Amino acid sequence: MASLSGGTVVCVICLEKPKYRCPACRVPYCSVTCFRKHRDQCNTETRLVEEKVSAFTARTIKPEENKDDDDDSVADFLNSDEEQDRVSLQNLKNLGESAALRSLLLNPHLRQLMVSLDQGDDKAKLMRACMQEPLFVEFADCCLSIVEPSQNKDP
Repeated sequence: MASLSGGTVVCVICLEKPKYRCPACRVPYCSVTCFRKHRDQCNTETRLVEEKVSAFTARTIKPEENKDDDDDSVADFLNSDEEQDRVSLQNLKNLGESAALRSLLLNPHLRQLMVSLDQGDDKAKLMRACMQEPLFVEFADCCLSIVEPSQNKDP
């Protein structure tokens, strides 16, 4: 399911509020026009991978028992002194302006992987599973090439 960080479900094509779901892969969409665009991208291989991710996610996601614990961990992270693990504002801006990254993010399968990763409890396990997906690896490489360009260049 496509969603923004706030948990709002959005159309995988135009990011508007969805009214429908694809009968094949269950991703949300808002109109016939968006469904036609999605249908061109929705194929058997994508559905099989999404089913695997959904099955994996279903096994690892537990109902939220205490939402406050999650809020505390986010606050702890934001207040931590580990500057080296943070992305600078300039790099965040560069990520937002990257045409290559935007192009990758148009892929509904990548969006589904990211939503599953974001909503999962065992993020390390989910990240290992996602890193087995060539599309997700391409996304990660694209992000790294923007955030740490000097480390990705060959000598």
